[in-house]
Amino acid sequence: MSYATYQQESLNNTGKDYEEYSGTMVWFVIYIILITVTVFGNLLTISAILCTRKLSSIIANQFVFSLAVSDLFVGLTIPYHMAFYIAENFGTGKLNCLLRFVLISFACSSSISNLLVIAADRYVAIVYPLHYNRLITRRTSMFLTMFAWSLSFTVAAIPLVWNEWQLGISCEVFDVIPNDYINYVLCPMFVLIWIMMLLLYSRICQEAAGHAKRMRNVNSTQSIVTLRDFKSFQVMLTILGCFTICWLPYLVIAVYSRHHRAAKSSFYYEVAFNLAVANSGMNPIIYAWKNHNFRASFLQLIRCKSPNAHPSAQYVTNHVPSKKSSLSNGACNAVFVNGDEDKCASICDKIELTNSNSDRGNMNANEIAKVNNVRAETV
Repeated sequence: MSYATYQQESLNNTGKDYEEYSGTMVWFVIYIILITVTVFGNLLTISAILCTRKLSSIIANQFVFSLAVSDLFVGLTIPYHMAFYIAENFGTGKLNCLLRFVLISFACSSSISNLLVIAADRYVAIVYPLHYNRLITRRTSMFLTMFAWSLSFTVAAIPLVWNEWQLGISCEVFDVIPNDYINYVLCPMFVLIWIMMLLLYSRICQEAAGHAKRMRNVNSTQSIVTLRDFKSFQVMLTILGCFTICWLPYLVIAVYSRHHRAAKSSFYYEVAFNLAVANSGMNPIIYAWKNHNFRASFLQLIRCKSPNAHPSAQYVTNHVPSKKSSLSNGACNAVFVNGDEDKCASICDKIELTNSNSDRGNMNANEIAKVNNVRAETV
């Protein structure tokens, strides 16, 4: 049964004025592309963290791992969504119909929640680097991860007990999901998370810009700092931009269509839905591919080689410190290589003694650049 036929039967059965549209094969191809990109990218990220000892030892990468799992779940729920347009009478049962919205809502909600957890982790790492190892422990990371997944499941499971499903009704979001659930649960959740991410990343960029401004006094690093300062804002705009572009149209269409009956269109809803799901395919690129250490592990895995055997495996991460490698309560926000390990301790000690701007003149220019550049890199 084609999508157009399914929509026409739904229109005849329910009397709703949904907009019929053609192009079923086009949507099928789009779904296949989304599934392939999302599943492959997130499986690669999960494999890199599990197979690379250095990456798996970093607490911050546990949040990236959780995000990759939730995004992988998003990709795996798409075939279930497609089944309603392929298998005849698949959506006539109540449980099958409700699971269509519960599964995808759970997957997307967990992905959004993990995005917020990563933003909070980076906020602590950049704004409070000296307290990072004390605040972000493995127990804390487990609690934050479990809280994100539990909250997502709670929000997504609400339609199982609060719905408007009736026998013979079309299994569409406009008919099954209550208006109040969209207006007072999903939309506020999206807006709140977006605002919190905006505040966190704005504060991160402000902190990075402050360090870059102080470093401009060192002439030898001025061009490097300017580049890193620009990169910090670029990454922040990429994260917020992709999140906003992917999810805002879906929320707008879902809310607007409920209050304007004539505007209900399955075509526009599918466009917005696919755009929102596509965010899960972009996350591996933003959070993993932009990291040199992940890229090195990806290339090794694609070549069917162990990522631990690659020279880059000596790097831990350019994101946040690990408990084993960070010294002086997390003052060093990276692990130096190529013979710089012995210098890390002395540099970290100097940071504690020269935390104010007036004392920074006691540090060597290269040492200042080496420590402070890390904060700009990790944004």
